[in-house]
Amino acid sequence: MFSNVIGTSCRRISIPLRTLNITAVQHSRPVPIPLAFTRYETNSGTDSAPPVLVLHGLFGSKSNWNSLAKAFHKNTKPIRKIYAIDARNHGDSPHTEEHSYEHMVEDLVALYKTLGIQQASIIGHSMGGRAMMLLALRYPQLVEKAVIVDISPSPGLGTSNTNIPLFLQSMKMIQISPEQTIHQARKIADEQLSRIISEKPLRDFLITNLVKNEEDGGKFHWRINLESLEQNFHSGVAQFPSLAGVQFDGPTLFIAGGRSDYVKPQDVPLIKTLFPNSEIKYVKDAGHWVHSEKSADFSKLVLDFLNE
Repeated sequence: MFSNVIGTSCRRISIPLRTLNITAVQHSRPVPIPLAFTRYETNSGTDSAPPVLVLHGLFGSKSNWNSLAKAFHKNTKPIRKIYAIDARNHGDSPHTEEHSYEHMVEDLVALYKTLGIQQASIIGHSMGGRAMMLLALRYPQLVEKAVIVDISPSPGLGTSNTNIPLFLQSMKMIQISPEQTIHQARKIADEQLSRIISEKPLRDFLITNLVKNEEDGGKFHWRINLESLEQNFHSGVAQFPSLAGVQFDGPTLFIAGGRSDYVKPQDVPLIKTLFPNSEIKYVKDAGHWVHSEKSADFSKLVLDFLNE
């Protein structure tokens, strides 16, 4: 369950921490939580370059990056360890009442300390991209290179995110009997969500978070913390913190979908102010999930950047 060998050269180790449910006491500085992660490494211990930390977007998890993480591990030169991470309130990481980019950054800093990482390259998509941007700006000494996927530091989000609070409310309302199989449950959830969400790929993505807990009488629950994400969406996800007098001078690559509106032309001046050593690449015909819609193009851009 915790480790298995993939091929002959890559070992994947998953560290789940979902059993924790934490309510933090308010402090002036956010209290970090231990994050679940999957590590991709060689059996021979020849991963000599700084590792790569990957953080998913809203509603995602570390498992979404499994194929790409294997590809990054195999094709980085020199070979790097890859850590695919579950953000708080997602995947196997603990649920908390708090959810903000400041909290996510402190979670990442704590993970650096836990793993003994001095410096790493970072990759983040959407919500995860904003967390990684803030990490680079607040703790530049921890970041070698940064890859930010289809998100900018400008206020707000793309127009496709205007209904996210409604998605969260709809997911909370779904009730499924424990007698159902996971396949049946996901079909029921899909039927109910179709009344609100017309795009089948988006429904399928959301439903990956529906799981059956055999240890709790077969009850179904969501791996994501719907309550916390709904309560904190407008302040903790939709808005990037206002920053002044800070910048990250390290190499930074913004990868945006050609059909997405998350990185707009008017965002470029702020990007260049905060990340002066950055470039922006657009992937033709890709939407917001550029890394899954055009995975080969995306992987080449990332590997070329990391291997420079």
